[in-house]
Amino acid sequence: MLDELLELEIAYSILKTDNDADRKRDPIDVHYEKLHAQLEVVDEKSDEWKLIQKYVANTHAPTHTLYKLEVVDIIRVKREGENERFRKDILNRYLLWHGSRITNYAGILSQGLRIAPPEAPTGYMFGKGIYFADMVTKSANYCYALNKEGFILLCEVALGEIQEEIQAKSIRKPKNGKHSVKGIGQTVPDPKENFITEDGVTVPLGKPIQTGRDDLALLYNEFVFYDFLLCGAIALLQSTKTRIVERYIVYDVAQVEIKYLVRAKFNAQF
Repeated sequence: MLDELLELEIAYSILKTDNDADRKRDPIDVHYEKLHAQLEVVDEKSDEWKLIQKYVANTHAPTHTLYKLEVVDIIRVKREGENERFRKDILNRYLLWHGSRITNYAGILSQGLRIAPPEAPTGYMFGKGIYFADMVTKSANYCYALNKEGFILLCEVALGEIQEEIQAKSIRKPKNGKHSVKGIGQTVPDPKENFITEDGVTVPLGKPIQTGRDDLALLYNEFVFYDFLLCGAIALLQSTKTRIVERYIVYDVAQVEIKYLVRAKFNAQF
């Protein structure tokens, strides 16, 4: 609840017009400038679009049967100062999904992904970090797309040395020498089908396979970061409607760089 109120406050501050000069300008231009981010639509015929479209199509989790995602737009994102802040010294970089309500994106685009404040309630599976997934519908479920459309982020994430977990655990930061936490899932993208970009970023776009392990609490991978400098949004995917998959968690926002915003339709399958 505190997280949602914070996002709404940020959105309000962007919409609020404080001076006469802004009132005389096109409000869309004024609001766009306040995001402090460059947004550029990706060409549907480009290899970039086709790669992300394949990532969406292949990583729809088998237990998420109530809807099917249809990509509407892919928007390339470049947030002011985020690339300079990004921890390029940490290797093992992946392109991973992060979902959120539409009302949160004014705050996310203008201020980046943030870790929940200390006063926020607990209940996170691996503590308060930034959570990512390699199965698109795992993240899409957090869009709560009641209007049948939603946005999903694609972020470049510096996983570095990973602390693997098979059960829920309260974590404030990874163990010494580790940069992120990975909750191992029963179903994962086939690693044999990983795609490596020219920049050396791994895109886990393989179709789902079973790990064969019976000691795992998660259905799918979950990645967690506790340092925001290790992740950055690359793209925003708008999509329409997602259960637990392997998750990746970071606890440092410097490990994240937003790359894409994907707009998608959640087409009901019932």
